[in-house]
Amino acid sequence: MKLEQINIKIREERIIDSLNLTINPGEIFVLMGPSGSGKTTLLKGISGLLPITSGKISWENGEGTTGLVFQESRLFPHLTVMENIGFGLRVKGIPTKERKLQARNFLKSLQLENFENRYPHQLSGGQQQRVSLGRALILNPDLLLLDEPFASLDTKLREDLIIWLHQLQRKLGFSILWVTHYIDEALSIADRIGIIMDGRLQQIGNPSDLFQKPSSEKIAQFLSLPNRFSKDQWQNWFQSDLKLHSRWSRGWIDSSHLQIIDDESILDTPKERECVISGIITQVRPMREGYSLLVNSNNEILEVTTAGWKRIPRLHEKIEIRIMFDHIHWYSE
Repeated sequence: MKLEQINIKIREERIIDSLNLTINPGEIFVLMGPSGSGKTTLLKGISGLLPITSGKISWENGEGTTGLVFQESRLFPHLTVMENIGFGLRVKGIPTKERKLQARNFLKSLQLENFENRYPHQLSGGQQQRVSLGRALILNPDLLLLDEPFASLDTKLREDLIIWLHQLQRKLGFSILWVTHYIDEALSIADRIGIIMDGRLQQIGNPSDLFQKPSSEKIAQFLSLPNRFSKDQWQNWFQSDLKLHSRWSRGWIDSSHLQIIDDESILDTPKERECVISGIITQVRPMREGYSLLVNSNNEILEVTTAGWKRIPRLHEKIEIRIMFDHIHWYSE
């Protein structure tokens, strides 16, 4: 599916602004962005629930269909699981016998074989969402539109359903445009990720490129990338001219790539592409694998995570941190 110069206005307010996007066959494209950036409006425009003010939607084979699933399951409370899943087939005029056969076969994919005669109120939240997904998928859409379908579920169930849907998508081969605000969700399922802000796509890339090479500080801030500092600050810590490309004005480094120098570390002179800075611990948070620390170094706050540190870090303790230049990811302001 290809979107060309899509504009959507609601009450004269432009929500989607000249947006271009191509979703490849069989691709999972994840759309992320702050609240009010136009994510849900775009899904509604593609599905036909909202009129597109201008622009063009085209399909690889000339025409295509979509299925839309919202955060709420929106099942018909007076219909059984079987009837909910087959509702779209009923609207299309598929005979009852064939409709039931297709719905019953689809129940196996949904892992709901024994629930066909239950009503929505007799199902768990995760089961309701699977029925909602089944109701959309049984119509064999070319593109499945997902508007944070698992956001209201608890973490373990959300993770299980993400794995289930990812496996089902790979098996059946349909494309997905998936809106989520969970970064871990995006990383686990996306072939590509797009960041939308103010109705415009700001950056598109595969997950690793997007995080390692944000196109701007605005994107880096949205992705909650840690330890983002100006080139001048990094040069101050390294005490040298870093000789970066002129367009690189900021850099970030993952908190796990900052090494705390403890009593067992070898305190040698930093190599050319390393530096050691000192700081004061201002916050300590236990984690399963170690500790998460905030460290104040010359009034700049660094996030540091440790794995297997043999003692408990103390508030207001002075520590030294080794930074390796090659672990810093550079980007423009």
